[in-house]
Amino acid sequence: MSIQILDCTLRDGGYINDWRFGRKNIMSILDKLDSAKIDIIECGFLTEMVHDKECALFNSVADIEAVLPKRKHNAMYVAMIAMGEKELDPKTLASYSPGGIEGIRLTFHKKEIDKALDCARTIMEKGYHVFMQPVGTVFYSDLELLSLVEQINQLKPYAFYIVDTLGSMYRNDVSHRFYLIDKNMDPAIHLGFHGHNNLQLAFSNAQVLGKIQTKRTLILDATVYGMGRGAGNLPTELITQYINRNIASRYDAAMVMDVYDGYIAAIRQKYEWGYTVPYHIAASNICHPNYASYLINRQTLTMKDIEKIIQSIPAECRALYDQALVEQLYTSFQSKKIDDYASVKEITRLISGKKALVLAPGKTLTTAYNQIAAFIDHQQPYVISVNFMDTRYPIDACFISNHKRMDVIGKELQHIGKLHVILTSNIQEYERSDALYVDYDHYTNDDRLISDNAGLMLLKLLQRCGVQEIFLAGFDGFYPDTHMSEDSPADSITAGILEKQAHISRFLKELSNTLSITFLTPSIYQTSG
Repeated sequence: MSIQILDCTLRDGGYINDWRFGRKNIMSILDKLDSAKIDIIECGFLTEMVHDKECALFNSVADIEAVLPKRKHNAMYVAMIAMGEKELDPKTLASYSPGGIEGIRLTFHKKEIDKALDCARTIMEKGYHVFMQPVGTVFYSDLELLSLVEQINQLKPYAFYIVDTLGSMYRNDVSHRFYLIDKNMDPAIHLGFHGHNNLQLAFSNAQVLGKIQTKRTLILDATVYGMGRGAGNLPTELITQYINRNIASRYDAAMVMDVYDGYIAAIRQKYEWGYTVPYHIAASNICHPNYASYLINRQTLTMKDIEKIIQSIPAECRALYDQALVEQLYTSFQSKKIDDYASVKEITRLISGKKALVLAPGKTLTTAYNQIAAFIDHQQPYVISVNFMDTRYPIDACFISNHKRMDVIGKELQHIGKLHVILTSNIQEYERSDALYVDYDHYTNDDRLISDNAGLMLLKLLQRCGVQEIFLAGFDGFYPDTHMSEDSPADSITAGILEKQAHISRFLKELSNTLSITFLTPSIYQTSG
């Protein structure tokens, strides 16, 4: 078997940073991968998306040629046309000319096979090698796959792929499809494998395929440091080193690491990718990883919760991501309608005649401790913490609205006798009989981006309990130098987080029209929105 490595860092890795590598970096990455003797290098997407020279998104072959190394190439350069993703019309492609890209990778869904074959013919007529890549190969039955192989034999493209879109294939799944295709496909057509690492099997699956005895050329897709959305991909540095040591010394693996040091390491400091339990859950249920991403980003669920929701997704909806569906399933999972009249009445009694001080777990709870403690000592407010406990403060009640936080502090709360525990109705597994349950749905809001933000839910509850004056501490927001806030994720600030921040600020501003809200500690929510 002959093995080739195709590096798709600039294309598949680009999902992490919106393909914004920077023009000079794109040129340098291509040059270094070429110097590393990578066989095939993917430059990015050929797309009708908004063109930006700093991104690995290209409107034409000429745009790509402008960033290729000016010297003689070692590698074959290719680009991808992804059907259904604002793809470039193949009819607009300039004909192949030596020195430019040689190949076009064409991805397509099962329902797009006929259109994909027509597009491929057009591309081949223009002189390019075509790589046919059926998205979600795991969803093809053997008969469907054989039927597609028959059409591939008639087309005679450069390569045909096994695409593990969901990262859900085990070695037997991969080898079964390989043998099925290898036995029935024209031997002149290369067979590729594009793996994802949801089950941490991309590298091992590549090794399994590399050991199969066949005269056919195998192409293995990889990205530097496995860069790619969700769980990421087969790392280029791993597979090149493996081939060097076990098959033949062909690649400059040190040069691949130079790409990591010079460009990918900085991106990795800003963005998260790689194996996580939610992506494992998605792959184990043969489900699109974006469902897991959505549920992770809610930051309210335990892993068991995420698994229950993913398992509730209808089989016919698992291959393609449907955000409206997962939002509906999430809302349904969280919704537990109850009559909370008695709890609201009791909370109203507890706070009656007092100001309310709401504590969120921002850094200012530490940096402004003396100020907050003096306020408590002087004003004697009713102190409520949001989804956490801090024994430095005389907390009267703890409000908890999500399972994830309940898992962390639930045991601790059971041993604090004088503390009132206020739980939203989506949290049922709690042993203290004196917990005050309030209706979850009643305190969410219509803004889906922040619909179940814990701090905002508590403010709505306090408003319903007749509280007129509320003071906030620890509501820091998402400052560039801190990840600490009442609902910030573990990775760095992103546009999505900043958007959420603006929505929270607007909500607080609107709420302040009917409720006195004062920030005791500095907060980004005072100025954004």
